[in-house]
Amino acid sequence: MKLDAWLRQDRPLADRLLLVERLADALNAAHGRGQTLAALEPSRVEVGNDREPGCDLSDAQRGSPAPAYLAPERREGGPPSQEADVYAAGVIAWESLVGRPCGDPPTPLADAAPDLPQELASAVMACLERSPQWRPKDLAYLSQLAAAQHKVLRRDVEPAERAPQTPRASPRTPSRAAPRTPPRRASRSQLPLLAAALFVLVAAAVSYWWLQRGSGSRSVPTMPAPRPVAQTTPPAVATPAPGVEPPAPVSVEASPTVPAPPPTPAASARPTPSPTPSPTAKPEPTPAPPAAPTSQPTPQPTPQPTPTPALVQAAPPAEPPPVPSEPAVLAAVSPLSVRRPGRTLLDLRGSGFRSDLRVRILPLREVPRGITVARQKWVNASLVTVLLELDGSVTPGAYAIALEDPAGGQTKPLQFSVTK
Repeated sequence: MKLDAWLRQDRPLADRLLLVERLADALNAAHGRGQTLAALEPSRVEVGNDREPGCDLSDAQRGSPAPAYLAPERREGGPPSQEADVYAAGVIAWESLVGRPCGDPPTPLADAAPDLPQELASAVMACLERSPQWRPKDLAYLSQLAAAQHKVLRRDVEPAERAPQTPRASPRTPSRAAPRTPPRRASRSQLPLLAAALFVLVAAAVSYWWLQRGSGSRSVPTMPAPRPVAQTTPPAVATPAPGVEPPAPVSVEASPTVPAPPPTPAASARPTPSPTPSPTAKPEPTPAPPAAPTSQPTPQPTPQPTPTPALVQAAPPAEPPPVPSEPAVLAAVSPLSVRRPGRTLLDLRGSGFRSDLRVRILPLREVPRGITVARQKWVNASLVTVLLELDGSVTPGAYAIALEDPAGGQTKPLQFSVTK
């Protein structure tokens, strides 16, 4: 079956991930033999069966593919190259994982398929870089990520695909197990217990009847409910002093027929003056108003020793300690071997990558000469691509690469080799 017909079918994501893995392995094998595919497109790729969808790329060695699968440099008239094959494989991988064309320029795979891991989406988008220098040299890392995600999906799907089996009785198990349990019948040994229980119930009933009979023969005098005694004499009410308000009358539980006498006002306590005015009689002094508001000044609030709001606001707020950033960890370098002379692209994988980190080439046996970092590109927190320039003076052998922060701290270096 051709790949274009396979893609038009409704396939689960696990099968599509397996297809991407097989396509990457097939292209790596073809490039390892020194082959360049001039027309890599789905209509020229033969896939295997459903369980092992291997890819045959022999039909893609000659011809011209559709414009959607041409790398930008080939659209401008450039010749076929392995970098152009990587671009075409990236387009096919994008369409396989999403189920539709990626467009031009390609839509970020993380936006089109948010359920995919970020590393897998970044690996596919690295194949679709417009500059061939920024594309990976092989698809080994893409194959590893697709295989890992395929295993995760299969592990989650296989338990759900297994139908729950109804437990069946083993043929060796006899079916007469149920008749072995006869229905329970009242045993004769339980008759004494039943008789004892009946005797206890009868004795309890007789005791209760006897107690009720004895309590009924003795008449217990019932105390009549106490009647409220009417209070004839009202409670003494103290005459309030001048300027002092009389206390509120206290409610007394008394007979409703005897009302409490109202308090005598202070003015009625004075004797009534005689009709004939006496010029020499001294008028009784009028009670003065309470002396509290006139004689005593209103006390001013004493300042408390607590700090004033101004002082509290003036104190600088405590700042939380700065949260240290995640340290960068370099985990993988792809590819592990590069050739001289020329330019080559390295993919640095790990975690905690930042845009301020710088790539450093470190010596293992001798000082590196003729190998320089032309450019580097921070893709995300787990991927940094590095463009290396190697001239003919580079000594073949092992070298190390690391990431360095502005303070001079370096990650653990990883080794790669330079070959002729």
